[in-house]
Amino acid sequence: MRINTNVAALNAANNLSRVQDAASSSMAKLSSGLRINSSADDAAGLGIANKFHADTRALTQASSNADQANSLLQIADGATTTIENMLQRMKELATQSASDNTDGDATTGARSRIQAEFSALSSEITRTVQTTKFQGSTLLDGNFGATTSGTALANGNGIQSASISGAAAGTYTLAKVSATTVSLTNSTGTSQTINITDGTKQQLNFDKLGITLNTDSSVAVATLDAKTVVVTAGSSGGSFMVGSSGNYSGNDNITLSKIDLTLSTLGIASDDLTTAANAKTALTDIDGALGVVAAAQGNIGASENRISYASDNLKTTIQNFSAAESVIRDVDMASEMTNFSKNQILAQAGTAMLAQANQMGQSVLKLLQ
Repeated sequence: MRINTNVAALNAANNLSRVQDAASSSMAKLSSGLRINSSADDAAGLGIANKFHADTRALTQASSNADQANSLLQIADGATTTIENMLQRMKELATQSASDNTDGDATTGARSRIQAEFSALSSEITRTVQTTKFQGSTLLDGNFGATTSGTALANGNGIQSASISGAAAGTYTLAKVSATTVSLTNSTGTSQTINITDGTKQQLNFDKLGITLNTDSSVAVATLDAKTVVVTAGSSGGSFMVGSSGNYSGNDNITLSKIDLTLSTLGIASDDLTTAANAKTALTDIDGALGVVAAAQGNIGASENRISYASDNLKTTIQNFSAAESVIRDVDMASEMTNFSKNQILAQAGTAMLAQANQMGQSVLKLLQ
């Protein structure tokens, strides 16, 4: 019999430690509801679950994008329908003016009143196009989502580059205002004046117009006078991120065709109904304009349907990804509670056996009596 090393007690203590660790692990899982509380629990599973979690969050935002895209399209659809109704009324007016039974006096007769309404409707189409916006972006003037590029001024005049941020397509003209100021004006007459310093490298930020000109040290107010910056719009329309497959510039995007319902695109900017001949020309132009609007409505409707299906698929994918992550990350409460109960019993038994093992050495005292 040996008393220096109590092997039975050591064995009992070792088993008790393992059982207590297992019980602590079960308590952590039961209290958190997670099977994986640290990478030590399942390093590979944690990596897979985290990937599912990241994808689910991205898809949830993509689903929100799709819902907002449909809201945007509904705004565009409503405005497009309004423009179509105005064009139908304009065609009705042109038909009336094209008939010889209508008073031919373009100044005081019926055609003057017809022309007044026709002009008012033309102005209202322009106003509708300019004010139909979503989050500040116009939807029907051909600029929504269209990439823009600026043609910098010719070399040798002090301009190194032109950067574009939300500038509408068109020609912007620089003009010397004073010895230290220069203005930039767009085709509609909106302008901004800023101070510059001759011979100093600087950035001319026409933020009101969305154009920034980067200069070199040769810039001077006089050399900028009458120079222009040309901004061209791309052909694509709005782009909506409705996926998270990794093909972020391709299939994860749904692109809306450019919508341009300005009078010039509709082809009716110069029409009038002051004479029967002009009215007949206007009728032909309005027929073409109605075709442009119909094509726009078709594109909007197709995009709405496509995004609705994409949204439905996203919601299903989010559900399935969440279920897949749950299988890996979440704990089976019933199974884990069974393990916890077992370990509790083993811990109590281990404590009792450790006490018994510690008492075994006392029997040696009988040999010393």
